[in-house]
Amino acid sequence: MTVSNPSRRRKPVLMLGVVLVLGAACFWAGRFSVSPDLAGRITPDNIAGTLVRLEAFAGKATAVLPAGIQTNGTSIVLSSWDEQQWQSLLSQPGTVARNMALAAMLERLAAQDPDRAMALAKGEVNLKLRDSLVQAALHGWARLSPTNAANWALALTDPSAREAALTSVFAGALAVDPEAAVHLCNLVCQQDPGGAAGYGSRLIDALSEAGDFGAAAQLAGQGDGTVQRSIWMAEAYSKWAELQPTQAAAAAVAITDPDIKNEALHGVVGGWASTDPAGLANFLSQLPSGGDRGLMLGQALQSWVGQDPVAAANWINANATAFGQDLDQGVESVATLNTLKPELAVAWAESIYNDQLRSTALTDILRNWALTDPSAARNFFETTQELQPADQQQIAEIFAGMGGQTAGQ
Repeated sequence: MTVSNPSRRRKPVLMLGVVLVLGAACFWAGRFSVSPDLAGRITPDNIAGTLVRLEAFAGKATAVLPAGIQTNGTSIVLSSWDEQQWQSLLSQPGTVARNMALAAMLERLAAQDPDRAMALAKGEVNLKLRDSLVQAALHGWARLSPTNAANWALALTDPSAREAALTSVFAGALAVDPEAAVHLCNLVCQQDPGGAAGYGSRLIDALSEAGDFGAAAQLAGQGDGTVQRSIWMAEAYSKWAELQPTQAAAAAVAITDPDIKNEALHGVVGGWASTDPAGLANFLSQLPSGGDRGLMLGQALQSWVGQDPVAAANWINANATAFGQDLDQGVESVATLNTLKPELAVAWAESIYNDQLRSTALTDILRNWALTDPSAARNFFETTQELQPADQQQIAEIFAGMGGQTAGQ
């Protein structure tokens, strides 16, 4: 790649070219949970009444039932547990297909008898398969009784295991009623605030995977405190921007609170930069100058330079006059490319407006240049006026260590 010499401070630089509400809905009022006689075991004898009561409470006309549970129009029909099939699967050699079948059976069983499903899952000696079976059982349990499934998960003492278990609970609850799943997450976060950031992020992931990006963004904006909200906003909007960048960006721009909008925009940049940095740069160029626009443009351009340095450099050339120092970080990314000849690299670096960033870029260039052409690097070092004192001292020490003092040392 060849790049022509950029002019000073920066003229264009030319370059080659989930609907049934179950236990979670009961959580809504903070006291309507599955009755004590149903809390530990949902059986063929009581499940129909449970569904009818909860459906009436929620005002639903129809119910979305989990796998393994059907309706003939007037009553609930449960697929029975097949012990022989379970034992037959266990006796087979381990394969991905067999393990998936085991997990599917336990997910159905958990909707009827979570205690037994958990006992079977935890009885597996293969640790990796055991974890998969536990998550499958939690997923099935949460589709009918998310409150109790969440309480089981919260009782785990290992933070990582607790977060993984709650991820499965949220996914199961989400498959039945997204709003109830969000409410459940809020309640779980209140019970365990130390893990709230992680729990919310996992539900945001599940919502995003289901394509409900608006609900994920809404949950993120309700984060308790700036740090938690910032983490959730980044997660929600980056996931959204990976798949629907223009929709995510439009939603972020429509936010009226300036701090929350800024968090959302940073999330958009995080997701969009890796998939379409050119489109991201064009979007950011339409934002008002100032604030974090330069920082976000820098992130976009750095990603673009890594994927297509010639196209990124040409874009910088075409927008240099209009955006000035907002492009500094993008220019720094071009200047420090290992593929540029040193003379061209320093010309790019010298066009950076910010004094410290300009000095830092030149220092990085000189450090590598000294290894390939120490004489030319030393000549440039001795004549440039662009290095900050600390950077100048660092390069001087490099040359001194190579043998021979530079002028003025």
